[in-house]
Amino acid sequence: MNRQRKTASAVAAVSVLSLSLAGCASGAGPAAEGGESTINYVIWDANALEPYKDVIAAFNEEHPEITVNIQALPWDQYWTKLQTQASSKTLPDVFWINEPNAGLYATNGALAAIDTAQGFDPANFPAASIQSYTFDDELYAAPTGYSTMGVWYNTDLFDRAGVDYPADGWTQEDFVAAATAISDALGSEGVFGAAAAPWTGQETSYNTIYQSGGEVISADGTTSGYDDPGTIAGVKLWVDLAQAGVSPSVAQITDTPIPQYFTSGKLAMMWSGPWNANSLKDSEIAETVAVAPLPTGESDLVTTIQGGADAVSAYSENKEAAQTFQAFLGSKKAQEMYGAAGLGIPAYNGVASSFTDAFPQWDLSLFSDQAEHAAPYPVSLNTAAWNTLENEYLTKAWSGELTVEEACKQLAAAMNEVLAAEQK
Repeated sequence: MNRQRKTASAVAAVSVLSLSLAGCASGAGPAAEGGESTINYVIWDANALEPYKDVIAAFNEEHPEITVNIQALPWDQYWTKLQTQASSKTLPDVFWINEPNAGLYATNGALAAIDTAQGFDPANFPAASIQSYTFDDELYAAPTGYSTMGVWYNTDLFDRAGVDYPADGWTQEDFVAAATAISDALGSEGVFGAAAAPWTGQETSYNTIYQSGGEVISADGTTSGYDDPGTIAGVKLWVDLAQAGVSPSVAQITDTPIPQYFTSGKLAMMWSGPWNANSLKDSEIAETVAVAPLPTGESDLVTTIQGGADAVSAYSENKEAAQTFQAFLGSKKAQEMYGAAGLGIPAYNGVASSFTDAFPQWDLSLFSDQAEHAAPYPVSLNTAAWNTLENEYLTKAWSGELTVEEACKQLAAAMNEVLAAEQK
């Protein structure tokens, strides 16, 4: 599933919310007679619709009086529509949220704080996941799953190029060498060794930034890390691959997304999260797909970690029903269903095996194992604003309009202005 990925490009579409408009309440409508009610649940992944219908059916075994209508919006429409609904106070009763957007919506009064009386227990989740959705000492969303990154690779392309498979403990240098060798050997067939673009930070450059000892943003969220030498090195790794033709160009990735390159047999290595397991097991290259941990760099950090969550609209006319459903989504039962359906690693403590056991062909425990060496996903109160700047300035590095150092330092200066405005 695609709950946590592409975050930078998603929030870039959100811009700055204006939630001050008065408007009508959520479109679910008031509760019907006899205590019955209908709520709307909106997600951003059509592949999750059927598994979530099963979750809703399990919920209705306990709460037949609550009807849940689920809808999946296309990823490129989700955040724009959510922004419009937040401004007019017509948000869905329950909807998916992620870390870069949660603070903006919560602090502008669009999210309802979790009502633990409905059965949700924060103690059942990692403290970091709970903290990600806590603002002014109030918890505003129920964590669902989390992702670290790994390297999905095509063994057939490695074999044809005569390159050894990735091994535990491999390094950035090993990765670059393998990607380059495969591109050199098979490039005439349209095969690339690796792939990244300015907007794929979560899956690619954010990880090499932290591996190289840099940071995207300071721990307190007040200053950019893009002028740090480690950060510049982490970005440069990918820009060098693109400019050498080892990775598709920005234009090519705009036309053909990275997962499509991979499943069509034209990409040897795809840095991405565990959500790919469901689609890859049924792909044309399923028999030649394997997965490895991310390579290591100078730092003890290897990957970023991020998780999605379920939020309730502060404007819902059926808030109690919505929070009852939210609490169920955060229950052990629902979380095990989430994992067993292959949607991702459940955030609920102790049930990660429900996901990893669903794919015996791969050792997906590496994703949860890497959490020990993961950096928190970089966010601030208004992440969307500087994600837009990332795309603007890093694209200039990818294209060669600016050197990587120039692009990163200019990005840092522009980003610091945005972050300073957040503090006012």
